[in-house]
Order: sequence, then structure tokens, then C-alpha cells
Amino acid sequence: MQFDEVQPQHFTSLSRTPWPHVLIDHALLQLPGEMSDHNKFRTAALQAAGWKHHNLVPFGKYPDEASAAYNRLRLALANCDNQQAVLAALQG
Repeated sequence: MQFDEVQPQHFTSLSRTPWPHVLIDHALLQLPGEMSDHNKFRTAALQAAGWKHHNLVPFGKYPDEASAAYNRLRLALANCDNQQAVLAALQG
């Protein structure tokens, strides 16, 4: 899956079209794998990508860190088609 690069301003501005991080979230929630709770997988993937904050902390509070994490996810999703492969790519 290919996504546009995530920019820090995406977390602090509005748009009629979905920002890339929203599309990445949708892709993460649809990936097949062992974790049946896709929200837990999304949280684990974000943490593996470098998001160090609790899942209730808004991305707009740390937009540079959020964009870096989502760009790592973007690169992992470009080559992976299941949950395990994404987590392995982020850890390797």
C-alpha cells in the first residue's frame, strides 16, 4: 500500500480529504493477522514505530513525533500485507 508522506501540520489543520495518517489508520485496522482486536494492533504498531505517548494523548500535541511514527508505518505498509510483517518491519 502506498501513502503520501505525513507532515506535522496534518495533525493541526483540517481538510476535506483525509490526511495520509487517517488512511494509514484505516489500513492498519484492516490488516489480517493474529491480533483480533485491531485497535490493540494499531496501538502496538504506533509504539513500534516510535510513538512514545499513551494512546489518549492527541497527535496534535506532538506533531513532529506523530509524523515521524506515521512515516515509519507508511514505509512498513508499503512492503507488508499482514500484522506480523508490519511489526517485524518496524522492529528490524
